Amino acid sequence: MNRQPLSQIALLLSVLVIASPSGFAAGTSIEDMEPPFGSGYAPKQESEKLFNKGYRSYQQALYFRSLETENDNAKAQKALKKAQKYLRQAAKKDQKNIRAFSVLGEVLAASEEPRKAIGAFNFALQLDPKYYEAWLHRAEALLDMGLLDDVKKSHIVLARNEPDLADTLMVAIDAWLTEREQPLDDDETAFMQWRNAQT
Repeated sequence: MNRQPLSQIALLLSVLVIASPSGFAAGTSIEDMEPPFGSGYAPKQESEKLFNKGYRSYQQALYFRSLETENDNAKAQKALKKAQKYLRQAAKKDQKNIRAFSVLGEVLAASEEPRKAIGAFNFALQLDPKYYEAWLHRAEALLDMGLLDDVKKSHIVLARNEPDLADTLMVAIDAWLTEREQPLDDDETAFMQWRNAQT
């Protein structure tokens, strides 16, 4: 009695499985199956796509806000919500996407959520402590919250590494000080004295 080699039997079985419309899972066909790799993009690529959408929405929000009409302010708020959604998705897809965390922080700050903004900037800086754009925008959010000692520390980091960004922070500080109601409290007075010593 002749026996077929084991490899030939295995080949025959695999051909039958492929040819069978049911395959291993009864009641399913190739048409019903979901693509095995989701959208076809790797998480990093998908994150970049989502980041780009979020960034575009953020730019739209800034544009609408600059027009300063009630209708445009509503459009700006809508665009900020879209930006936040896409940037959160981008950060979730690739948790090393520094730009997604940093721009999300900017969006949250623009949405008047400074605590959440600082959290997003902190994530970006955990990934790369030398991402100085995040240092700048985090300092601006800290300034809005009145956390003045932390703003000073941020300025020291920027002045040491990115003088142009340190100058940008000083412009924000000057605007903030101009808006303070007189008389200044002790912390604000000390902060103004520190600011004046930087010139």
